[in-house]
Amino acid sequence: MANYKGNDIKMNKLEKLAAEIKSNPIEAKAHIYHPIPFKEFADLTLSSSEKAVRNKWSKIEEIANELFGADMKGKKVLDIGANAGFYTFSFSKKGAQVSAFEPHPRYKDLGLEIIKEKKLDVRWENKPVQVSHPYLKDRYDLTLMLSVYQWMAEGGKEIEYAESCIKKISEQSDYLIFELGFNKGKSHLKTNSRNHYRALIEMLTEKTDYTHFKLLGKTRLWRTYSRYLVLCSKNPNYTDEGIRKMIRNLKF
Repeated sequence: MANYKGNDIKMNKLEKLAAEIKSNPIEAKAHIYHPIPFKEFADLTLSSSEKAVRNKWSKIEEIANELFGADMKGKKVLDIGANAGFYTFSFSKKGAQVSAFEPHPRYKDLGLEIIKEKKLDVRWENKPVQVSHPYLKDRYDLTLMLSVYQWMAEGGKEIEYAESCIKKISEQSDYLIFELGFNKGKSHLKTNSRNHYRALIEMLTEKTDYTHFKLLGKTRLWRTYSRYLVLCSKNPNYTDEGIRKMIRNLKF
C-alpha cells in the first residue's frame, strides 16, 4: 500500500506540471514542441507533427537497435538540443545513460522534474553546449544532433562556434545521428548546390572526424520542407558512398 501511494503522489506531480503547461503554454502555437513519452503529458498539443516525430524516432530506434541491441543498458547517449526531451527520455527508457543539453529555461524545469519523478539516469544541462564542458570529456556510443546545428550556427552568424562543437562531438562519440536541411526554416543554413544531400555530406566530411555517412531517411516535421537524417561514423558497414558516387553528377 505504501508503494502504491508513493507512485500516486509522483503521478500527481507530473499531472500538475502538465496542467500548468496547459494554462501557460511553452510554445506560441501549442503547449510544447514535440511529445513527451509519458502518459501524464499525452493531452498536450504540439507545434510539430507528432506523426513525423514518431516516424523519425522509428528510424533512429531501428538503427540504434542494429548497432547496440534493444537493451541499451550501459550505453552512453548525448543529446544536443533536447527540447522537451522526447529523444532523451526515449533512450533513457531503453536503458541508456543520457546526457542532454537544452538552453530553454522552461524545458529545463520540465526535464529536471520528469527525471526526478521517473528516476531516470539522465544528466540535464540547461545551457548551450560548449567544447569545454565536462560532459564533452566523456566518451559516447551515440550522439543526437537533430535539427539543432542551424540554431547553434544562428544561420551562419555563429558558424565557428557550431563547427567547433560538432568537431569535438565527432572526437568523443562513436556514432552521430545528424539532421539538417538547407535554405528553408528559421536560422537556416544556405547552400548554392542543387544537390543538398551532397552538400550536407561534404560539410560533415570537412567539419567532423567521421569518414562514413548513411542516409537514414528524410524527415518532415512541417509540410513546407524536409530535412536529411544521417548516421555518421567511422564504420565502413554504414555508408551510402556507392550510391552517392552513382548520382554525383546528377542535378536536382
